[in-house]
Amino acid sequence: MTAQTIETIRALARTRVPSSDGLLRAIVWAGTGAFAAIHSALIVGRYHRFGVYTFDFGIFDQGLWLLSRFENPFVTLRGLNLFADHSSYVMVFLTPLYWIWADPRVLLVVTVVAIAVSAPLLFAIGRRIGVRPELAAAIALAFLVHPAVRWATWDNFHPEVLVLPLLLGAVVLLLDQRPWLAVGVIGIALLAKEDVALVVVPFGLWVAWRLDQRKVGLTMAGLGAAAFALNFLVLLPHFSPTGEVLYTGRYTEYGTSAFGIISGVTTSPGSVLEDVLRADSLTYLREMLLPFPTSLAAPLVLLLGVPITLANMLSTHFYQIDIRYHYTVYLLAVAGIASLYGARWLQARAGRVGYWAVVAVVAIAAFVGLGPGPSRGAWGGINDARDIEAAIDLIGPDDVVSANSTLAVHLGHRQVVYRFPNPFRELDYGTSGVPFDPPAEEVEWVVVDPTRVVNFAYAAEALAELTSDQWQTVISTDQVLLLHRR
Repeated sequence: MTAQTIETIRALARTRVPSSDGLLRAIVWAGTGAFAAIHSALIVGRYHRFGVYTFDFGIFDQGLWLLSRFENPFVTLRGLNLFADHSSYVMVFLTPLYWIWADPRVLLVVTVVAIAVSAPLLFAIGRRIGVRPELAAAIALAFLVHPAVRWATWDNFHPEVLVLPLLLGAVVLLLDQRPWLAVGVIGIALLAKEDVALVVVPFGLWVAWRLDQRKVGLTMAGLGAAAFALNFLVLLPHFSPTGEVLYTGRYTEYGTSAFGIISGVTTSPGSVLEDVLRADSLTYLREMLLPFPTSLAAPLVLLLGVPITLANMLSTHFYQIDIRYHYTVYLLAVAGIASLYGARWLQARAGRVGYWAVVAVVAIAAFVGLGPGPSRGAWGGINDARDIEAAIDLIGPDDVVSANSTLAVHLGHRQVVYRFPNPFRELDYGTSGVPFDPPAEEVEWVVVDPTRVVNFAYAAEALAELTSDQWQTVISTDQVLLLHRR
């Protein structure tokens, strides 16, 4: 981007806002409010119907509750320290929320709000770079009905969701000539998870060379590289019970450590190309970019998403290339920015007729995006959960309990709670290389949904081993089985 172009953009930002901007900004905010209200109601309703799971929501909820009580954040639902699982130090900044109101629903609403405010931020970016107001508003509203955006609200709370508004907010600050405040925002974003660096480093280089803010951009890229090295070489091994990073096993084809994997990727182009061209990888790209058609006109901006998208495609964990899960949020931010820069490029070359064609394409893509979003069934759960609620009410706030995944979420605000069949049998607890020896004799209550347990042989076998001479049946219905240690 030339200095003249930069000066033009800055002049646009300083000019008086047209009257149409106020109306369109109000429309974008109205859409944001409607999105936040609808999806907050959906996810909170799903929580009340016992449709929210321990993995991953219960892990972050118990971890945050322990942090807010100044306790060691060893999450018994996972068998790991919160910061051994991921470098999500941004959770420390969220602890005041649980001082005010320690309720899992707070995190669910935070997720929805963080996603929703991205729309007005996109509108602000569009107007600052010279995108016509109608087109900027269309792209912002199209973002809210992107299927991956709607699925992100369904996937409950994950700290990396906060990166979406933080990255977009940093762009607004850069365009408003508040670069060092933008650096601070990027610093907070890097605290969300260890892999945020994979989008921050290219973002910083883009800021340096395309936004003509070299010192600021290189500082951002340097912070990203330093955070990556610190997390993978120091912090994650420090908190890991084995001294090794936990999730590198998803990339064993390329290496066994973070930097070993990077080396393996660079020296195995054939394997990389094979993974990238798999049918599910290409489907993922299509589903992510189709509702952002104008982003294809800004390929240099889309390049910011290459490292994190490559990390998702090369993983053996298929969730990482499924738009229903939180792994999409970094690419959503990049594609949203690219869609605005692409729209500016198109409107400058297509003229007024072409401009309306672009608006129509965005609107159609947004409508198509409604299809694969969460259906009513996806937000389901148990419609009449009175028996389960009665059972949970009998369990004291400090009692040690083992509960199946959907019930454990409602019992997470305590020092010790297990996801059944833990601690009687090991299931997704701790990590390989560490002996499984949780004290099963300390468990006072077992509460499970029989319909879920009978469909899972491993858990059903563990339940059958709880003999009547050791456990008293307090409640037994089609919905819930509550056992108390004699």
